[in-house]
Amino acid sequence: MPLAFAPTCLPLLRGGLPHANAHDALALVAATTPAIPAWPALYGRSFRERPLAQAAAGFPGVTIDPAYERISVDHAAAEIGLDRLGLAYLRAEPGAGALPADYAAGLGELLRLVGHGHQARALKGEVLGPVSLALQLTDEDDRPLAYDQPLRESLLHHLALRVAWHYEQLSTYVSHVILCLDEPFLDALDLPLCPLERDAGIEMLARLLADMPGCRGLAVCGAVDWEHLLDLPVDLVLFDAYQHGAELIEAAKTVARFIDRGGLLGWGIVPTDPATLAQEQPATLAHRVDRAVDYLAAASGMERRRILDAALITSNQSLATLTMEVAEEALQMCAATSRSLRERNELV
Repeated sequence: MPLAFAPTCLPLLRGGLPHANAHDALALVAATTPAIPAWPALYGRSFRERPLAQAAAGFPGVTIDPAYERISVDHAAAEIGLDRLGLAYLRAEPGAGALPADYAAGLGELLRLVGHGHQARALKGEVLGPVSLALQLTDEDDRPLAYDQPLRESLLHHLALRVAWHYEQLSTYVSHVILCLDEPFLDALDLPLCPLERDAGIEMLARLLADMPGCRGLAVCGAVDWEHLLDLPVDLVLFDAYQHGAELIEAAKTVARFIDRGGLLGWGIVPTDPATLAQEQPATLAHRVDRAVDYLAAASGMERRRILDAALITSNQSLATLTMEVAEEALQMCAATSRSLRERNELV
């Protein structure tokens, strides 16, 4: 379900961070995105913290080798555990989706932060989505699991339990939880040699979103087909507003209907390219959002304030692969752009 409060241009972390130390990473998150802190994957800490490893961990037959940075699924070993996984899914047992502590240091640090009195309106978690997981996770012959329909079905069960476990962890401390599926390879469904047919991939994504508790988020890259994307049971879309804001305006009426039913937009207005980021200022980025909101309001007939109330401010991609210095600059830019927007629009 959508958040029960209006985010009104609050800043939000998208993806992970390059940090190795969980305490340092969460100190940055708490300072820059205090209202909605997220737990980040910590790329600098371990290969186990990479999104593919975090999503695949615990799946039957999976082997994760940090030394060689390799992840694969053995079919024979997987067969042994698939029935148990399916039964845990049918019984709705979140504990079966638990992520080992050494794969999620950021989560532990976030829970300590809020457990020691940090006041948050909501908490955010993120996991690799089913399309990107099925396309990246391979078997012993280096074939993506997307080719294997039974294993694709089991991946859905696995991710549903992982997301339910995330929700159980975060909802202990707050009333509002954002759970975001990251789908960096969603546009691969349109490629002619993709091992997953578009309809099958979209169905996987729709089924998992429909299964999810909390505010159901989806993070996408590149150009967005808003007409089809907003047919999904999604409450929040994080998108690249820096390079692909035009598609949003073109689908203004569809986007307005999405916002009317409680949908939220995560405006990825802060660029993650280091050279581009160095040339930007919070005021200019806030101005770009303001202009896009003007166009969206004019094209849809929706009030500007309604659009701003449904907005979050984030980066156009994950910060995880940047240097620590650039990642910190980008997240601070998200916070400063949020402040600039709220001040110039007199938002509470």
